[in-house]
Amino acid sequence: MRITYKRSVLVFFSLSIFFLNAVYSQDTIRPPQKPRNNDILSRMDFGGYFGAQFGDITLIDIAPLVSYRVTEKFHAGLGITYQFYKDSRYYPDYKTNSYGGSVFGRYFIWRDLFGHFEYAPLNVNYYDYYYDNNGSYIYREKGSVWVHDVLLGGGYRQWMGQKAFMSLMFLWNVNETYFSPYRNPIIRIGFGVGF
Repeated sequence: MRITYKRSVLVFFSLSIFFLNAVYSQDTIRPPQKPRNNDILSRMDFGGYFGAQFGDITLIDIAPLVSYRVTEKFHAGLGITYQFYKDSRYYPDYKTNSYGGSVFGRYFIWRDLFGHFEYAPLNVNYYDYYYDNNGSYIYREKGSVWVHDVLLGGGYRQWMGQKAFMSLMFLWNVNETYFSPYRNPIIRIGFGVGF
């Protein structure tokens, strides 16, 4: 894998802000207490992540999720995923839509530090490329395929109040294929809220 200078600076800057905030807020923000009652809603968290990139390559990634606190240390959840991708470097523009879901589990090892496992099937369109008689690069849609990615890694949850939190995860796709939309390493920043 090739890591570019811009990517390295962006990752370093993001991590610095995240961990400075974590150290600063340790004494001011307390995580929520255990639920007083045992109803389902009080043990659920809602959130997700959103990603966007614009320019010659446009990428929009929307992934809402819901998780359930099975125990104080183990959380399990479901999510749905939609991705739009457009590459304007080709003529005509290369555009594709992908959709799918995820099933995940998180185990909190120490305080807000957790391990993460995720199975993420995604329906991805694939294309055939060729040169026409004028030498132009042309693509045509061939069909779609289900990609079955398995993501492993860990992360850190930072509380932003009594019920809201932000999480930073570093994941590795252990089942990466040619059609996988996730390239290693995967860095996610997400948000969530509990009731």
